[in-house]
Amino acid sequence: MDDETVGLVPRMREIAAQTCSLVAPRQCPCGHEGAWLCRRCRTLLGAPPIRVESCCDALQQLTAARIREQLEDGVPLPAGVDHTAVLPVLALGEYTGQLQRIVLAWKNGGMLHLSGTLAPALAPAVTELAAAAGVPHPSLVPVPSRVGARLRRGEDHTAELVRALARTGVGTSLLLRAAPTTAQEGQGARQRRTRRIRVSGRAARRAGQEGASVVIIDDIVTTGSTLRGMRGALTAAGMTVLGAVVIASARVPTPAPIPGRFP
Repeated sequence: MDDETVGLVPRMREIAAQTCSLVAPRQCPCGHEGAWLCRRCRTLLGAPPIRVESCCDALQQLTAARIREQLEDGVPLPAGVDHTAVLPVLALGEYTGQLQRIVLAWKNGGMLHLSGTLAPALAPAVTELAAAAGVPHPSLVPVPSRVGARLRRGEDHTAELVRALARTGVGTSLLLRAAPTTAQEGQGARQRRTRRIRVSGRAARRAGQEGASVVIIDDIVTTGSTLRGMRGALTAAGMTVLGAVVIASARVPTPAPIPGRFP
């Protein structure tokens, strides 16, 4: 195929898309017409991933406690307790504004095709976690959704996102038979923290026997209870969890102040 023919393909694709838009207009979740995702929103998804596990209460575990101030390497540590997250979590940004609109349109607004755009945006986060662990090609495991949610939406969006991520080449999709064994609705913070998830089936047994290195994929993280439950289930099955990648986080760390500049 020569260069002229190769260049003709995207032009023909765009002509077809524009023709179809006369019947079903393309519209970005932000309201911009003429594209499924406008340039501004694509730029938003192109932001580097950020670490958010410190904002997830359910992911924290107690690592140290001090009844009085003490020195460590010459640095005074105040009385209190120290917490460390059970796994790293990377997100594209905070679940607010335009990023929230994109997620809602993808999940509940019938715009499942956005999986093909969200996946390349999340791929660098998967690569970062895999590189930190020295794993070239991790398995990608979606967080399970309840049957009612899948029936209401007509699709398992997180599983579709994992398939799209696998097509980018950053990992292999590992779709396990998994289900939450405890609900979150009506539960307090302590109960949500102990959420349980069960994985079963031949694929889970094989991945556990092989000691697969996995990255958990989800759409939104709030307290982190679901990610903690998923990590516990995968670890109990014999897999190694490298971390989790989500589209958005309910909270993000506050940027450190620039020295010499007032807030």
